Amino acid sequence: MRNSIVPLVAAVVLFTIGAIAIRPNVSRGQGGPEVNAGILRLPKRNPLRTASAELAGSTAARLERGARDDGLWRVVVVAGDDREPTTRSAMLALGEDLFTAGMIAVMDPMSNASEPTPPLPIPADRVIRIATRDVAIGATPDAEWKATVSFSISDPRLPIGHPGEALQSAPMSLQTVVVVNHEGRPAAGGHSDWPTRWAATGRSLVRAMLGTALPPSGLRRPESHLAIEWGSPVPFPPTTPEMRWSGAFQYDLVRGWIGAISGRTVRDDKGRIEPAIAPLMRLLPRGTWEPVASDSSWKQWSRLRDGQQQWFAIRDVGDGWLCSMWCERPGVTELVTGWIRASRTGDTQAAEHLRRLLSAPALPETERLRIEQSFK
Repeated sequence: MRNSIVPLVAAVVLFTIGAIAIRPNVSRGQGGPEVNAGILRLPKRNPLRTASAELAGSTAARLERGARDDGLWRVVVVAGDDREPTTRSAMLALGEDLFTAGMIAVMDPMSNASEPTPPLPIPADRVIRIATRDVAIGATPDAEWKATVSFSISDPRLPIGHPGEALQSAPMSLQTVVVVNHEGRPAAGGHSDWPTRWAATGRSLVRAMLGTALPPSGLRRPESHLAIEWGSPVPFPPTTPEMRWSGAFQYDLVRGWIGAISGRTVRDDKGRIEPAIAPLMRLLPRGTWEPVASDSSWKQWSRLRDGQQQWFAIRDVGDGWLCSMWCERPGVTELVTGWIRASRTGDTQAAEHLRRLLSAPALPETERLRIEQSFK
């Protein structure tokens, strides 16, 4: 009985040695904040969950492309174009600001997963893509940090030259790109740990970006918005681990998804290298997608699903493929008739729908004439 304690003591000693040996040499929070995919939900009473360290230094933003956005958004996709901790800290800070302003922030970090990430079928007003262009993070949270981060703000819509482009009304905004240069260190007499330093850095980047990209009024959830209803959710697109859907869109004549496949090759389940679109090419026939002849640079497929004609297209862009799925609105004549009748009774929403339709190149000429006549 006395000897039975020896194995137990030996086991405890070995466990302790092993725990010390495998303990990672990384302080809590050193790798930056975690950002989970999906709708960002924060406590309403105190959405800023992590305090910010007080920083000294400079954070300056410049408008690289486009013009100021109006900041009147309801649903925004916040997408990370890399896995850098500066990108994730900016994503979380922007999500906090959107949440505080009463908006829906759909977080889309770059995933390490080998399984498809189901996209959220929520039509978005904007997609904001965040990427770290250059970074030099000190070895401690009290060191001087430098980072250059870009923010690309755009409507989710089919790109120029796309087979379905003409179905879209004029864009609400053109693409805006803001580049922020940050050089920071703890303020004199101050101290920070990793979480508070990352929080301060991300919020500093986002504050500078919003000050340049938006008018002085800043982020504002619109008091009223143009409701675009189709009577059913946006249908899900085909998805493979290599594909990344940036966001859903829903306009009067067309709705769907935009996305991309990055890179030229992937490994299959046996470790063999194959083209990055190979998994998609195997998936499409299983989803009853049929190839469609096309004269454009887009390869196209189509299928009838749940009473809707759905279209899928990809285009080779050198370092990957652009991907899209879309559905055209059926019953345009009945739709226009209903809006004309409603607008004559003073329905401002119906009148706005008609005005927007006039900017869609694919609107049938007979419907265009009817709408123009209704405004006289």
